[in-house]
Amino acid sequence: MKKLFKEKSEKHIILFIALTVALSSQLYINAFADSFRISIAVILLPLLIMLIGENISTVKICFATAIMVLAVRSTIHFIYNGSFSGTLQLYYPNAVFYIAYGLIFAILYQNRHNISYPNLFVLLITSDFLANICEICITHSETGFGSVSGIILTLFAVALVRSIIVWCILAAERQYTALLKKEEHEKRYQRLFLMTTGLKNEIYFMKKNSEEIERVMGTAYKLYENLSDTAIAPEIKNMSLALAKDVHEIKKDYIRIIKGIENEISEDYDEKQMKFSDLLRILKDTTHHLLISKDLNINLVFNCKDDFVTNEHYELMNILKNLVTNAIEAIENAEKGDTITLEQALTDDSCILVVKDNGPGISKRHLPNIFKMGYSTKFDYVTGNIYRGVGLFGVKGTIEEQFGGSIEAGSVFGDGTQFTIKIPKDAIVSQSDN
Repeated sequence: MKKLFKEKSEKHIILFIALTVALSSQLYINAFADSFRISIAVILLPLLIMLIGENISTVKICFATAIMVLAVRSTIHFIYNGSFSGTLQLYYPNAVFYIAYGLIFAILYQNRHNISYPNLFVLLITSDFLANICEICITHSETGFGSVSGIILTLFAVALVRSIIVWCILAAERQYTALLKKEEHEKRYQRLFLMTTGLKNEIYFMKKNSEEIERVMGTAYKLYENLSDTAIAPEIKNMSLALAKDVHEIKKDYIRIIKGIENEISEDYDEKQMKFSDLLRILKDTTHHLLISKDLNINLVFNCKDDFVTNEHYELMNILKNLVTNAIEAIENAEKGDTITLEQALTDDSCILVVKDNGPGISKRHLPNIFKMGYSTKFDYVTGNIYRGVGLFGVKGTIEEQFGGSIEAGSVFGDGTQFTIKIPKDAIVSQSDN
């Protein structure tokens, strides 16, 4: 409701509240006297004030509501009786109720954003009860106030019931809003985590490339030194020196880029540890979104047998995301195969991860080459692009170089593929979780 009225002007919101309350006030029962009504309008009024009129003066809203109630009831009176005679005297006590309600509400409810639930309930029942007292006193001004004392308890009971209803609805709305915020926070957390995982993966390759740049720079400078001892033309010697200097500058720029990305990552996302079960949940959620976007009906079976806390969640996510994505790409063009399974278990000294699918499998000719840099069997028939082939190469590098583990691929052509990863337990399980 708040979003619906977010861009509406104050005038339109006040008019909407006033008209809604005035029309709903026609659903009533008479009590104590023909001119005293109990209606659901007094339930709607505080709800609308707090949900869509929270930044508008309560006094303005209630004054407008009082005028609208008087106008609506006078119009209905005219339709039934053919005259406005006596309508002001008959209905102005009802208008007084809303004016009194607004004044009391405004006095008690000065800080709308920090009111506690107990104070909110006191505010609702006090505004309703005292406004009713004002209305009934005006209604009984001619018969004397002695008769008012006999119905005070009933007025309080009516105010109590209506306030409980309003309080419950507002409490439910707050709870719902909190759940939405939590869900949105969770989505942002997942997006940030996956973005950070991707960047860390790219940094891994950039650091590898920086080592290659260092090697090329050393070779270029060695070439210059070797040429200096010969009678070759000075222009060629200077060219080799300039080449070494240029490579050195490229290396410095490359390192600055890496440092810049690392600094941004550390500032935006500071999660040091994560449960493996949470990592799998994020991977499963994001994979489901990928499947929906591709209109694929693939069943995901993720089983975390032995949960643990890890500091290496980025690297593990990158490894598993690569393998699961590869499995999806293998299955999506296959005539059969619609299940991807990810299983995890801990032994005494290792963490075992198994990712398998029942897709088309990998041929014996291709299987020995899948972990080689640049090797890829994937081809985009729409764009004509061949994939760069660093996914499995990077997975193998991370497992072996960073964790000291191993990865094996097994496949039966036409009957699926299975990757089995074995990582030393001490390399990924947090010490606090041992």
